[in-house]
Amino acid sequence: MWKNYLKTSFRNLLRHKGYTLINILGLTSGIAVSIFILLWILDEVSYDRFFANGDRIYSVMVNAKMPDESISTHPVPPARMKEVLVAEIPEIEAAARYSFETELLVKNEVEGFQETGIYADSAFFEVFSFPFSKGNLGDLNSIVISEELASKLFPKENPIGKSVNLNQKQDLTVAGVFENAPANSTLQFDFVVPFEQYLAENPWMQNWRAGGSRTAVLLRENSQIPNQKIAGLIQNNCSECENVPFLFPYQKLRLHGEFENGMNVGGRIQQVYLFGAVALLILLMACINFINLATARSGTRGREVGVRKSFGAGRSELIIQFILESVLLSWFALIFAVLLVQLLLPIFNQVTEKSVSLNLANPVFLLGILSITLLTGVLSGSYPALVLSGFNPIKVLNGESRSMLSGSGVRKVLVVVQFATSAILVVGSIAVYQQITYISERNLGFDKENILVVDQNEGIVKNYAGIKNDLLQLAGVNNIAFGGNSIFSVPITTSDPIWPGKPEQSSINFKIYRCDEAFIPTLNIPLSAGRNFTGTQDASNYIINKKAAEAMGLDPEQVIGTELEMWHGKGQIVGLTEDFHNDNLRSDIEPMIFMFSENLGSHYFIKVSGQNPMAATVDQIGTVFKKHNPDYPFEYSFLEEVFDQEYRSEQVIGKLALAFTIVAILISGLGLFGLASFTAERRTKEIGIRKVLGASAGSLSLLLCGDFAILVCTSLAIGFPLAWYFVEQFLSGFTYHAEIRWTLFGLTALLMFGLTFASVGYHTLKAAWTNPVNSLQNEG
Repeated sequence: MWKNYLKTSFRNLLRHKGYTLINILGLTSGIAVSIFILLWILDEVSYDRFFANGDRIYSVMVNAKMPDESISTHPVPPARMKEVLVAEIPEIEAAARYSFETELLVKNEVEGFQETGIYADSAFFEVFSFPFSKGNLGDLNSIVISEELASKLFPKENPIGKSVNLNQKQDLTVAGVFENAPANSTLQFDFVVPFEQYLAENPWMQNWRAGGSRTAVLLRENSQIPNQKIAGLIQNNCSECENVPFLFPYQKLRLHGEFENGMNVGGRIQQVYLFGAVALLILLMACINFINLATARSGTRGREVGVRKSFGAGRSELIIQFILESVLLSWFALIFAVLLVQLLLPIFNQVTEKSVSLNLANPVFLLGILSITLLTGVLSGSYPALVLSGFNPIKVLNGESRSMLSGSGVRKVLVVVQFATSAILVVGSIAVYQQITYISERNLGFDKENILVVDQNEGIVKNYAGIKNDLLQLAGVNNIAFGGNSIFSVPITTSDPIWPGKPEQSSINFKIYRCDEAFIPTLNIPLSAGRNFTGTQDASNYIINKKAAEAMGLDPEQVIGTELEMWHGKGQIVGLTEDFHNDNLRSDIEPMIFMFSENLGSHYFIKVSGQNPMAATVDQIGTVFKKHNPDYPFEYSFLEEVFDQEYRSEQVIGKLALAFTIVAILISGLGLFGLASFTAERRTKEIGIRKVLGASAGSLSLLLCGDFAILVCTSLAIGFPLAWYFVEQFLSGFTYHAEIRWTLFGLTALLMFGLTFASVGYHTLKAAWTNPVNSLQNEG
């Protein structure tokens, strides 16, 4: 029986090649997009799932009360909290402190490499099960390295017991070699140094009010999360502290690590949900194509149903037959989709900055694509099967199939759904593109063009005077400056500044940025009053922005000369800058204080003229650095690239949204093309009569296009309000964003109508140009 079903299905698919081709193209596109999204989702949810006791690892988070009474959540508890956790919370089996990843020079006797590493407690490898391939943790003067770093430093030797120099400061003994961190680990490092050294270099971390490092704990088996016991640990040891710690599952940090006002609000998981929904929508659109084309052909297949029923075929057998045809089409589409995915996978990885692969041996992935294919086939074929199998054989054989239920009303609804979905995707992708363009073109209040950023290292610090002198001799270099962390998102904040009239209970937070006298002119930050730093004589003087003056309640016209006390001691405000963006554009401009420093920071900023060839100028700069700093590789980035990196997530979403929108439009166009073909064929006699009566080809084309134009108008009326809502939600995440203009919807409407007239117009003009005599003769 099943053999007969398959044979009949193959014959029907081959008999209607155009119909089969349209459906396979649509289903292939939908399944291919679903496979890409499934690969992306599987990669996202796999992060940090490889740890042996992953479900018992928790990150220590802190809720900090801000001046405006809001709560800021961050993963940097006091370093001293670790001992208290282990001593006072019995549910905790182990706790480990570890620093943020840092790049340092790791050198053997001959060669050095700039590598990423961390400082961590001895319990780090107990909490996080990164396995050792050789040796183990050592004493305070030891280091453990990854297999990859071991192969660089000691390619032909056993690294255990060998000596390496770290950052030109100290010699350490290699005590162990651990396996490379998997690609799906949020922690990426190539060496680990004892945390005690980090504390020695940063004694301020011993203060209960200070953060600076992370802490993770391993709970005992079957233990409850002891957040109530942990909540008061900071305040119990620091009476003036208001921060409240809590535990959060480590495995959820990547996807669910976003907090607002102390409450978990998701994070990257929203992207997972978004792309999952897009996959379902595009699959649904491909299914709609199949349903529309199948019901449109109901008159053509009506006689087949009548004959088979007259020979005793039951309705259930016909339903199985039609669903089997749909499933068979889906399997063919799956084969082409897998080939298409394999072909486009390198481009996909480049856009998403991932390294996913099409692993058909992965049972989860294989089950996923098989389920998608089977679901698509059954969903596509169910409604047409129910419609066609319900035909009355007597009426069908008497030629009354067209007067029976053919699903025209349902088809109209499905076309509206399909085009409304396409309109939402088009509006959304254009809106994301406009926001990315807005970000890249917005005036930040300083120059970011033609500026090289070089990370600080010990070699540059020791030889900075010679490096700066030689660089300024180059024709392509205008200036070189020293500064702190990223100027686009200044991380250091404090409520410590003291100024005349400061309220006793004031807890206003100021961003702090350390820099030398060359920084402000190098980035061309406008001064509205006062002067720039002039050198070390300004070591205890300060420059503030207008937001800071406003926060202090100072008159901008009289702020110069006002006393200000900070970490460098008592000094004066010597300069006032215009406000410029010192945080992500999702946030407002914050009050900011510049402190003079020649080495407390992390970056050097080199302004190049742009008049000379950039590649040649960069080569000359690299030569200067190698001359004075030969042990370190010359590594740099452009400030514009650093800025773009702040918005990589939005850029990836924009590119993927554009790609998915193109696929959605392709599927809609294919469905409309096929549906227009059957509509024109069904109205052949009407077209012939109208042409005999004098109707022109153009008027006939407009007549048939009008029916579809009404459907498009309806879909836009439904899709545009939904699209506006989704775009509004996306843009509301940015304090500074592009405006939603009517042109966004106008462009989408033009695209939808253009697609409609192109698809329908071809068939209507073809029918209109056909000799009416032939049309009237062939129409039975």
